[in-house]
Amino acid sequence: MKKIMGIAAATTALLTAIAPSAAMAKGKPRDVWSVTRSSDPITGTTSCVVTAYDTAAGMKFSRMGFLYPIVENNPKLGLLIGVSSGGRYRLPTGDILWRVDDNPHRELKAADNPAVGGTSFGAAFKTGNEATDRQVEGVMVQTAQLTASLTATSTVASGDKAREMLAEMAAGRSLIYRQEAASPAFGLPSARTAEVGQYTSKGQEPFLIDASFHRGLTECGIIPPASGGGVTP
Repeated sequence: MKKIMGIAAATTALLTAIAPSAAMAKGKPRDVWSVTRSSDPITGTTSCVVTAYDTAAGMKFSRMGFLYPIVENNPKLGLLIGVSSGGRYRLPTGDILWRVDDNPHRELKAADNPAVGGTSFGAAFKTGNEATDRQVEGVMVQTAQLTASLTATSTVASGDKAREMLAEMAAGRSLIYRQEAASPAFGLPSARTAEVGQYTSKGQEPFLIDASFHRGLTECGIIPPASGGGVTP
């Protein structure tokens, strides 16, 4: 009998020791942001992206038709900030409305995406008239830019604008955004106007800019270690 009571007491003590740990683990907020590194098997080009994926059962993933915030250290284009379409088959992202905390909102235009390379379109349309050739090439460039913006599966800012956005995020606590076209400029209101933030089990909530975001910036080399949040030039 004493042996049984001893086992019961030991079991109770063990459960008592485990319970606070389990409660702490359950109450610990999950990291919102994570780092994804990629390398092109053909060109060898690498990139590092800080993003907020969907999560379920400890797994992180993206879904087709959903937009995910990204802060990217791109080897050719430098710092990029904006949104990217998720899932295996990417859909066009369009123009984006973006807001950190109570700061004034920003507009990210797909047409303002950084150019990934220069192409001369006029060579195949030479007429022998210099003025006409320049006009033709100008039209072809504009057409190519319009096509690129309509089909882009990411909408991002670069250069000074990206650095300003990063400074806002580094000092901020939450982020919301949506496609600009989701809310009509006039007429009957759309339910999609309120579809901002991250999808969670509690509904849509702002993306929290937590410690995992700042760690991700360091891991991707966007800010140096122990910099206190300074932005890499």
